[in-house]
Amino acid sequence: MLVLTFLLTAIYAFTNVFGAWAVIRRKSYVAALFMLAAVVLVVAAAALISAIPFTRVLLAMGLLLASLASYVNARIVIGKVFWRNHFIRALVAVMIYLIALAALR
Repeated sequence: MLVLTFLLTAIYAFTNVFGAWAVIRRKSYVAALFMLAAVVLVVAAAALISAIPFTRVLLAMGLLLASLASYVNARIVIGKVFWRNHFIRALVAVMIYLIALAALR
């Protein structure tokens, strides 16, 4: 279970890196928010395979930052928010978090 959570978190971080790459020329602060989320997610992924006591907090912060970055990107850069896409992204984040909780017990 921890390996699955690690892989899902790493994929989620890679998605944020791609988001940062896509918007770096238009809005650099949105790209910075994407990269911040990616860094926190990578640290959380590394914490999943070690014995760091605040792994859940890191993972939750990374997932929330990723959702925030996605929303800010849709609102500011794209100009239109498709709530269905953000709802699906939030469901994926909750799924990753719940798998992590089950794996850490």
